[in-house]
Amino acid sequence: ADHRVRPATFRGISPSRMSLSVASSRAAPIAALGPRTGRRSRANRSRAMRCVAAAASETSEQQKTLKKNADAIADDLKGVTVTFVGDNESANIAVSQEVAKALGYTPLSTPDLIEKITDSTREQILEEDGEAGLVIAENAVLEQLSTLIRCAVGTSGGGRGATARGDCWDYLFGQFTVWIDDAEAMAAAESDPSTAPQREAYELAEVHLVMSKKECKPGDEAAGIGAQALEAIGSIIKDDPQVPGKKGFYVKMGCRGDWPVLQPPGWDGTKEGMVDPKTGKPYRDAEQAVAPKTGEV
Repeated sequence: ADHRVRPATFRGISPSRMSLSVASSRAAPIAALGPRTGRRSRANRSRAMRCVAAAASETSEQQKTLKKNADAIADDLKGVTVTFVGDNESANIAVSQEVAKALGYTPLSTPDLIEKITDSTREQILEEDGEAGLVIAENAVLEQLSTLIRCAVGTSGGGRGATARGDCWDYLFGQFTVWIDDAEAMAAAESDPSTAPQREAYELAEVHLVMSKKECKPGDEAAGIGAQALEAIGSIIKDDPQVPGKKGFYVKMGCRGDWPVLQPPGWDGTKEGMVDPKTGKPYRDAEQAVAPKTGEV
């Protein structure tokens, strides 16, 4: 069955053009083969077994490690989506695809989804609406994806798009987020932080992986990074097994931005209205309690 995503809108795009269908994350079952008898069927089975064995032997160590790490956390993830962010868009997408295969998740790419739901290329969006148009477009996609489970998502890179803006992360906190960085970019940012302001937003990710080189090839290299990402997520869950459940509740409450300290259902969305964990009361109540009354000396 398809997961129908809620339509969203942004400037210049009608609701009907923003609708999106995402295929089920469960892989279609392989059609069952009918029974065969005789020498020919035995020969066919023998050839099939040899082919399967040959394919299995070609699996790389990176792929094996990725699958091992995926199997280790699959149940504990509780279907929470894993999203990859960072300036290297091709790495985000390549790693998300490998992780999706290992977990049995649906692989998704926000750059592709932006173009599908807007019926425009990103270059056209840039020309018509500037970089703000790309931010709005990707944020609309993230809003739609926020209610889905069992997805591995690769996002826009180059410091463009919603993930490069900290105030657009409300829809990401309900997912496990992984920042794919590289040593060269890290060194450049350390020498002059003003050259990459988007890194401040990426720091909101729960996992930060730094590649030794700028590029990440699809296949084994992407699988190796994916294996490290799942291992790190596994450590997060081991430290606090409630995290996946909290993320699910965060999404259920509407991705209000109150992560990681979830607020009661009646929260008014303001910082002053947040509940102080120590007192169980909104911070504004504490401020009013200590404020001097009119006329007091």
